[in-house]
Amino acid sequence: MIKILSADILDIIPLEIGFIIAARETAPTGEATVATSVYDQEGDRILPIKIGTYLEAKYGAEYRTIASTLGDYLTCSAAILKSGGVVTLYPSGELSLFDVDGSVAWDGKLLYQEKTTRDIALDGSCFWSAVPGINAIIRYSPVEKRVLLRIGGGSSTAFNRPVAISKYDDKLYICNEGNNKIRTIRLEDYAVKDYAVFNEPVYKYFRVGAKEYVLLGSGIYRINDDSEK
Repeated sequence: MIKILSADILDIIPLEIGFIIAARETAPTGEATVATSVYDQEGDRILPIKIGTYLEAKYGAEYRTIASTLGDYLTCSAAILKSGGVVTLYPSGELSLFDVDGSVAWDGKLLYQEKTTRDIALDGSCFWSAVPGINAIIRYSPVEKRVLLRIGGGSSTAFNRPVAISKYDDKLYICNEGNNKIRTIRLEDYAVKDYAVFNEPVYKYFRVGAKEYVLLGSGIYRINDDSEK
C-alpha cells in the first residue's frame, strides 16, 4: 500500500487518467481555502487545476448553473446520469435532481427510517446509498421517488457505519467507518464478503483503470501496486 497524498480531503473525483482532489488548506493570512489538483497516475504526480475543471468533472457541462444553485458544491456526492442530468446528495440527506440544462427537476430529503443517507453509486436508473445510522445500504429509484431494496440493518452485522459505496461491474464496494473494512456485495445473489481491512477508518474506494485507491483517515493510498508484488 502506497500513500499518494496526505491532506484534509473534501472531495475526490475519479477520472480515466487519475483523479481530481479538492482539499482544505490554510492561506498565509490564516483563512481556510480550498485547493483543487489532479493526480496524474501515469506520471505519478499531482498538478494544480482551476476550480472550474473540478466542477465540470463533478457536475458536467452545466456545472456553473448547478454549482451556483447548490452554493456548497464541495460536500455533496454527485453523479452524472445517462440522460445528462445530475443527482446530488448531502450528508444531511438533502437530495436534488437536475435536468440536462442545469435546472432543478426535484429536490427533497432522502431519509431511511428517519436516518440520513450518504453517497451515490449509480446502478442503471437507480442508485445505492449508505445509511450509517442503521448499518444498512439502500437502492433508491429517483424516478419512483422510493427505496426499492435494503441490505443490512436490524440484527444484521453485514455493515458497521457504512459511509461510502462504489459500483464496479456486478459488485458494490462498501466502506465501513466503524470497523475499517471494505465489504463487497455481489449483485447477482447479494452475497456479502470482506474485501479489505485497514488499521484506520476507510471513507472511499475507487479505481483508475486497474489501480485501486482508498481514502483513509490519514490520506489517499493506492492499495494494489505492481511494484509490491
